Formats: sequence, structure tokens, C-alpha cells
Amino acid sequence: MPVNDKKSIRKAVRQAFPGREERDRQSAALCAQVLAWERYRQARVIGGYMPMAHEADVTPILLDALAAGKKLVLPRCGRPPEMSFHRVSDLAELTCGAYGLLEPPREAENVPPEEIDLLITPLEAIDRRGMRLGKGGGYYDCLLAERSIFTLGMALDHQWAQTLPAESWDRPLRAAAGTDGIILF
Repeated sequence: MPVNDKKSIRKAVRQAFPGREERDRQSAALCAQVLAWERYRQARVIGGYMPMAHEADVTPILLDALAAGKKLVLPRCGRPPEMSFHRVSDLAELTCGAYGLLEPPREAENVPPEEIDLLITPLEAIDRRGMRLGKGGGYYDCLLAERSIFTLGMALDHQWAQTLPAESWDRPLRAAAGTDGIILF
């Protein structure tokens, strides 16, 4: 696959998706690592995401954060690349938003990204440098270009790439949870 063609990489990763049962198995392993990780345990404000069918399912982390009394914030997406984070006290309060994803209601408390201690990010692919390939909307690129937030990618086995193309505005993630453990970049 051409290393500089993001669209082709996204397509190849989607085609390599191992199926829901394997995704769920790997997701459970990734979540267990994060829940045992000292950085997660010490974080007071957790940023997360509601997973699409082909992404790592982080729901156990979101539920744990709520049960542990952490402040959980999830994104609301506006016109690309506008994204804001809002406090969630119960996943049942989420509503259908942009791209058919569940997101906090409009009236939910807006939380500045700078307050997030650990931001768990979705991804299409990631390489061993921590470079993340998203869906192409630029939401996370724009957010991370101007801020220093500790980011953690959740990478299923098929989402790892040798090297991904990077633009001048791309910022590597700080860490990634993979089936072999949590890797710091």
C-alpha cells in the first residue's frame, strides 16, 4: 500500500477489520490495560469517544470513569474541524449527533480541552512513532495542534502500520494501548 496515500491506507485498514467478535476480544484486553494503568487511575478528567463499529470499544473505560467519580467528557462535533468536549454523568443521556455518533446533549457542561488529564482517541491507523491516522475530518488534528494534552490511542492489531504519512500539523500521540501493552511515544 502506498505510504503517502491516506485514503488507500484507511481503505486497507477497514478491509483488514477482523470482525466484531475479535474486535470485542481485543477491545476488552486494551481496556483492561488502561484500567490498570497508573496514569488512568490518577487522572481526574477523562476524555473519551463513543466507538464506531470498527473502532476499539472503550465503553468499559467510560463506565469505570463514571463509577470512580472521575469527570468524563465526550466530544460534540460541529462543522469540520470544530469539536468541543462536554461533561457526561450517564451514558444514557447521550443523543445521536454528527455522523450518527452518540454525543453529549447540547446543554451539557462544556469542558475546555486543557482540563483533560487523559484523552483517549479513536483512530483508523497508528504507527510506531505514535503518528495517528484519523477519518480525515481534521477534528483531532486541529485540537491537538494547539494544545499539549496527554493522548492515548486505542489500537486494534490490524490498525498498526509500519509508517504513516505525516503533515506539518500532525502531532504524535503520547501513548497507545495495543494488545502487547501500553506503549509510550
